[in-house]
Amino acid sequence: MSGTMPPLSEDNTAGHGHSADYYSAGSKELATETKLTLSRLEPRRKLTKDSTLLVIVLVGLPARGKSFVSRKLQAFSRWSGSQTKIFNVGKYRRQAYAAVSKVNKSTEGEAGSCSADFFDAKNKEAKQLREKVAKVALDDMLRWLEADSESDDSEDQPHRTSEGKRRGSGSSPMDADFIGDSRARDWAKDKVAIFDATNSTAARRQWILEECTSNREGKLPIGVVFVESICDDQELLEENYRFKVNNSPDYKGIPEEEAMADLRQRVKKYEDQYETIKDDSQSYIKIFNLSTKLMVNHIYGRMSKLMVPALMAWHIGTRPVYLCRPGQTPSGITLDSEDYVASFEKSHSSLSGNYLDISSHSNSRGRMSRGDRLGPAGKKFREELCNFLAAEGAEFLDRRASTMDNMQTGTSMSGLAPLFHEHSEGQDPPFPLRVLASTMRRSGETAAFERCQARIEQQSALNPLDKGDFAGMELEEIQVHNPSWYERLEQEPFHTRFLGGECYRDLIDRLGPVIIDIEQQVIPTLVVSHVSILQTLIAYFRNTPVEQCMSIEVPLHTVFKFTPVRGGGWSESVHPLLADPGVVLPLVASESEFSQLSLTTSETSTPTQPIWGDHMKFRMTPIAQPSD
Repeated sequence: MSGTMPPLSEDNTAGHGHSADYYSAGSKELATETKLTLSRLEPRRKLTKDSTLLVIVLVGLPARGKSFVSRKLQAFSRWSGSQTKIFNVGKYRRQAYAAVSKVNKSTEGEAGSCSADFFDAKNKEAKQLREKVAKVALDDMLRWLEADSESDDSEDQPHRTSEGKRRGSGSSPMDADFIGDSRARDWAKDKVAIFDATNSTAARRQWILEECTSNREGKLPIGVVFVESICDDQELLEENYRFKVNNSPDYKGIPEEEAMADLRQRVKKYEDQYETIKDDSQSYIKIFNLSTKLMVNHIYGRMSKLMVPALMAWHIGTRPVYLCRPGQTPSGITLDSEDYVASFEKSHSSLSGNYLDISSHSNSRGRMSRGDRLGPAGKKFREELCNFLAAEGAEFLDRRASTMDNMQTGTSMSGLAPLFHEHSEGQDPPFPLRVLASTMRRSGETAAFERCQARIEQQSALNPLDKGDFAGMELEEIQVHNPSWYERLEQEPFHTRFLGGECYRDLIDRLGPVIIDIEQQVIPTLVVSHVSILQTLIAYFRNTPVEQCMSIEVPLHTVFKFTPVRGGGWSESVHPLLADPGVVLPLVASESEFSQLSLTTSETSTPTQPIWGDHMKFRMTPIAQPSD
């Protein structure tokens, strides 16, 4: 083709405005439904029903991380508001095998352990027992799903109020003024059952699907999602095998090499009959090599779609997560009463200049504001926090360096790459750290370390609970101002929404992405946030009922450290970084004057009512001067 092409520019489309519009915005023609699009959308329509019952069916060969996934799913689902229970078929199988062995007077099966021959498809007697065990487990699961929450006495019973009633029961239309919304009444209704087994054949999975979905007329529908764990990384498999034989009840008391040989035989028995999921009419998620890749098919439901980002985030790496409140701000001191302060200043006139000057403060009660900056105590905490994290970061690097000299994650961010600016002469070398903070000034200042300048990612999702019309008020004031609302708060502390603001249940919605963000990190992560947020996050890491999180104490100047354990949970340690976490330093004082006094909390160590925010009551207690 000869000649030159004219330069491409918008001028070339003059007279052809429709072409320019097409490339910038696409067709303006209204979307219409055709027979073809309706047929293609039918599966999506069926799977986007607002069902409250979900069955997650694990699929995979032994030692592929199914139980790890099931425990992570259980913790995340519980925290998100669903009753959740794992039905581990292996547990049923061990119990049944132990009973059969006892009847047959066999000593081999006293503990319920089974040799590899038990899983041979040609072993008809064992096959019948496995099928019978699977049916018993499935029947138990269906009974649990269909049981009325009020009569369910399992360990995963629904969350209840102090009166033992299901949340929201007997509520009136006016409750919308107090309770978040209808989700409060549905909180105890959502149920997620996790069927943990190999489920290695298409016939077994079809049987489970039919048992869960057939004969449901007049009953709540049950959604079924298959989660298949696939691992073809031989080095990873060897590590998984050793972990399994060292922890599974099947190999208790058996030498490791003997157990490893038996496990390999067992896996071979399963591989001979294993069928990966191929039926695209089913809802399924495939996890490859522990979340390095996910394949998702027909995942549209309200509950099941939450699993996808969570499954992508979870991994078996170890790294600590640190949670702490911002450092103390001067106006954060809430005093018992003006009369008390006046009498204190009168009796300690020589030191009164070092204390909060009520008359010069715009708010005589010293309430905390969103724009408050760190006071002397807060700055001291920041310094100690930096020292603590530097030591922790050095230890983290040493452990990884001893394990693997040159770690490459295959992503844009190495597991050892620091999120810090270049350090200058005289500064300590950078250490790896991800920093998340609220948008409150005091949070950002707490993480603004002088020695190592961390890149702070501030997120509004980490801002404290919005008290709406009651912002800045203490509970005692609210009780006087609006006694009817306060009464409801006492009855439903988790779901009662502050007028024009939020309730604790709302925090779950906005903290879900934060949890996933934290879970996917491969380096230490620091979260600087506020009492309400940290209470909710701590409940997740402790795997405790989140609706009881309001009673979790989160002291000032203290770091909560959570470290993953191999089973999928977290180990916790608490680190007060100042000599007394309750110490609040004076507004105007030199370093030499810090030892002259302390402000200690007037609350007991075990609170008798929910802790709703960063406000705490303090009393002033002079420290006796040392004798010469």
